[in-house]
Amino acid sequence: MILKRYFVLFQFLLLIFCFSFFCKPQSTDYSFLSYLGLANQGSYINGIFYPSTNPFVIGDMSHLNGLSGGDTGTVVSATGDDSTLGISTRNNGVADIIFLFDEKGIPFAIDTDGNGVADYYICYKSTKDYYLTTGSRCTGNAVTVIVGQGYDTNGDGVADNPILSQIASDSNPPNSVISPSPGIYGSSTELTIACNDSVAPGNIVYTIDSSTPSFEPIQGSISNPKLKKFTLGSSDGIYTVKYRCRDLAGNVENVHTDPYEFNHNVPTVTISNLNSSGVSSLTGAIGTASFNWSSNYSGTYSIRLNASNCQSGTILQSGNVIANIINSFSISATSFNIGPNTIFVCARAALTGYQTLAIVRDESQPSIIPNPGGGNYGKAQSVNFSCLDNNPLGCGKIAYTLDGSDPNINASNGTILNGIEFQNPISIPVNSAVTLKFIGADLAGNLSPVQSAAYFITTQVATVTTNSFTPVSRVVNATSDQSVTWVSDRNGVFTIRSGANCDFGTILSGTNVAGSVTAGVPVTSTILNSNFVSGANSILICVANAALDPLYGNTSFTITKDNTRPTVSSTNPVDFNIATPVFVTPSPGRIQIVFSKNMDTSFGGISSGSKIKNVCYPIPTNPPLTISVFDGVSWDCIDFTATYTWVSATTLQIDLSWIRFPENAKVTWTLSKDVLRDVAGNTPLNDVQGTFFTAQRQEFFKPFKTDQTSCWDTSGNLVPCAGSNQDGQNQYGMVRSYTVRYYSGFANDAVTEDNTSGLKWKTCSEGKISALNSGVTSCVDIVTPSANCSPKDSSNQPVRLEYWPFYSFQDNSNQVYPSSVNGCSYLNECNAGAGFAGITNWRLPTQRELDTLSVFGYSSGNAAFPSQGFPDPIANYFWSSTLRKSNPFYAWGVNFNYGASDVYVRSNTNNIRCVSGAGTQSQTFTDLGNETILDNTSNLVWQKCSAGLSGNTCNTGTATKPTWSVAISYCSSLSLAGRSWRLPNIKELNSIVDMSSASSIVTIDPVLFPNTKNAGYWSSSSYAPSPSNAWIAYFPTGGMSPFTGKSNTAYIRCVANGP
Repeated sequence: MILKRYFVLFQFLLLIFCFSFFCKPQSTDYSFLSYLGLANQGSYINGIFYPSTNPFVIGDMSHLNGLSGGDTGTVVSATGDDSTLGISTRNNGVADIIFLFDEKGIPFAIDTDGNGVADYYICYKSTKDYYLTTGSRCTGNAVTVIVGQGYDTNGDGVADNPILSQIASDSNPPNSVISPSPGIYGSSTELTIACNDSVAPGNIVYTIDSSTPSFEPIQGSISNPKLKKFTLGSSDGIYTVKYRCRDLAGNVENVHTDPYEFNHNVPTVTISNLNSSGVSSLTGAIGTASFNWSSNYSGTYSIRLNASNCQSGTILQSGNVIANIINSFSISATSFNIGPNTIFVCARAALTGYQTLAIVRDESQPSIIPNPGGGNYGKAQSVNFSCLDNNPLGCGKIAYTLDGSDPNINASNGTILNGIEFQNPISIPVNSAVTLKFIGADLAGNLSPVQSAAYFITTQVATVTTNSFTPVSRVVNATSDQSVTWVSDRNGVFTIRSGANCDFGTILSGTNVAGSVTAGVPVTSTILNSNFVSGANSILICVANAALDPLYGNTSFTITKDNTRPTVSSTNPVDFNIATPVFVTPSPGRIQIVFSKNMDTSFGGISSGSKIKNVCYPIPTNPPLTISVFDGVSWDCIDFTATYTWVSATTLQIDLSWIRFPENAKVTWTLSKDVLRDVAGNTPLNDVQGTFFTAQRQEFFKPFKTDQTSCWDTSGNLVPCAGSNQDGQNQYGMVRSYTVRYYSGFANDAVTEDNTSGLKWKTCSEGKISALNSGVTSCVDIVTPSANCSPKDSSNQPVRLEYWPFYSFQDNSNQVYPSSVNGCSYLNECNAGAGFAGITNWRLPTQRELDTLSVFGYSSGNAAFPSQGFPDPIANYFWSSTLRKSNPFYAWGVNFNYGASDVYVRSNTNNIRCVSGAGTQSQTFTDLGNETILDNTSNLVWQKCSAGLSGNTCNTGTATKPTWSVAISYCSSLSLAGRSWRLPNIKELNSIVDMSSASSIVTIDPVLFPNTKNAGYWSSSSYAPSPSNAWIAYFPTGGMSPFTGKSNTAYIRCVANGP
């Protein structure tokens, strides 16, 4: 049976071994072994592990940052056991981290600076996995030990408690003291050794057997910092206590040696029933000092006057004393010296014991002083008394009255004969005259004379109101003063103070900052700038209701001193950054600036609603705003009118009369610092500047009909359109529809509504005016410019302007040419600001908009405008607001001599026609994957590759370049992707010109239409005035031309209807 039991035990132990060896957990989850009681000796409560034994073993490495946080030093002990356990982060055997233990002897916290108080707490996950927190029981922030530096309590990787670094650099030894002081004691006494250090005190070692205490080797008793208490004197004798301290840096002080003697045979003397600590020989005073005394040992005694021990002084009485018998003694005042005297009562048996008492002989009256003293007060007063007397213990009693009678005291026994004994502060009645009378008796029985103090207290206060401030913002800069106008409803004395309390605030300097105020009379006070500190300053206007301890009527306000210049937080449009290029939408033509602080929105002439015209010539002096557009070489000035609006105290919005920025433009602007300042008066250090690039507005118009209805052969002879597949037969495109209108209230303002595009056009181009006769509108030259609705010259005089450059310039004869970009803006000011025809967003059209007006059906040299809506036959060049992106020296326009879209030198003087409104569609394409491209907006399908080329990148084959008639035949017979193809008309072909292209080689999207040739491409539209020519789109520039003979050759890109 015994063998069987051992065999079962062996099997159990083997099972445990297998689990622990083969089934070893791969993480710190020791729950199974904990269940067996082998791994974690402790228990889990609410997810927190509580060890049952001390998990720190001397010599092991500690991991106060958790198991994965690395070593944090060696576990050490000054005594070799757990009583002085700590961690040496420097691994030198001296602890610079001290453990604190709970009642079970388990470390629960650490002391980092040797003051004996927990700094951080140990959070156990298991006996081997633990870390530090700022709160007990795993609460608060996690704390990281940074060896050599200190403790990181907020997770930023920086030791915000640098104590380890301070300990490492400490070379000064500590200093320890012992209390109570060495001497002779009649019974055992508890002694305390305290270790003091400038950085972190450490272990204490002491002996009581006269041996020299030491840490290495260990000699004596050692304890952790900061205090060590022990009891000495359990038996009589002389004890020699030796002690020293070592700080957490390892510095050790020299040994201290202090002797203590204990003897239980020293008599104990007890004194009682002292009648007074003061005496006086004056009449009516206390003339005798008397007391009782006893000794706990029989023997001899002596009572000595002004002695320093039991062998000195004048013997007043001596003899034998019987143990525990009460004895009486008295002495007259005349036996004492004037002032303090000491009496020793000494009892001697085998040894001598004594007790002392102090008696003051005082022959002078006490001085009683009320506080506060009499006077007029502004708030309720409670009066205390102070007593000045020769006896340091003060007066005996004070009596007072408030009814006008004299108080009195029997000085010999302290009885109050009349009045009230002063024990607590005296509340003085308010709003009436009160006389306080008082008398005092000191401890020697000397009486003061009866004194009095008169009080009058009122608690009503003034109401103070501020009327105005200069500056209104109550924000000053480094030099400006602040003025305030205010009024009080009561007479009084006023001060202007800083702070939040009229009783303690500093009186400020300036004009009218202190003095008398008359009820209802306004006062203007100016506070000098030197009173203010940077930031918010709390200011009080205080009006006192009395001269003493007043209550104040007051009002407060804040003055902010701001020495910081305003800066720009952001601008819109944003500045162009070549690393992350952004091309801004041209609409609206607006600049917005956000400043870093509140600005003075009434300063500089740019308050909200201000409109400031900026001309380019003559060059203005210090204009608020300048704007220029880059032409590829230099910056060109464009005139404008700016409307300024402060959207908020920090945001300035500048709306330009252009309504929109030019397209494809590089624009730079400068806002003068001279028109800007913050509410404190600080100005920006520099002008505010910005430079940005504009894109094209996402605006697309489906191709209009060309209005070409005839067909011609290669020689220019008219032929039937049927079967020709020319533009005149196909008639593809949007149908034009225009209506000329005169809106109510604007009978002289003709507007042409494009019913297809939604745009509204000024019926007459600039330089002409509409005339309505018998219901028919015509456009006639302006003879006398209207003061109400005309462009203005640089002298602000109305002028007739027909021809405009793109930008403003001055020729050699000093003739100033305003820019076409701003040419339409005057219309928005017509009719007293209601705008031409009641419309206030007239502007120069974009190229896409202007292109919608060109027609190609006229066979004569008439202007290529649609006659239905535009009765002015001006056959000339007209500007758009779109620049050529690849070369901004040129701007787009339309030559309405024959309707060609092209680019022109910006200094040319051309006509302009103004527009209002906007298109609502944007152009998008889809690669259908079968060598065709779908224009999703126009619903046209394009041949991806030029004729003769194929493949995804159009690099297979050779682009063909046939004559016009061959081109028409080619497209008509093309069966690509199963569609019916044709040669596009000039409007359709122009719709795929990419005016946003920065390429100087080809103006078409190179991804959608790869390997497009930088040459002309045929359209199916003939040039009606000379029909042996046909229109081509010239893709190197994006322009179009009617001057290519049909017998010449050009490239082909066919089109089909989709989808």
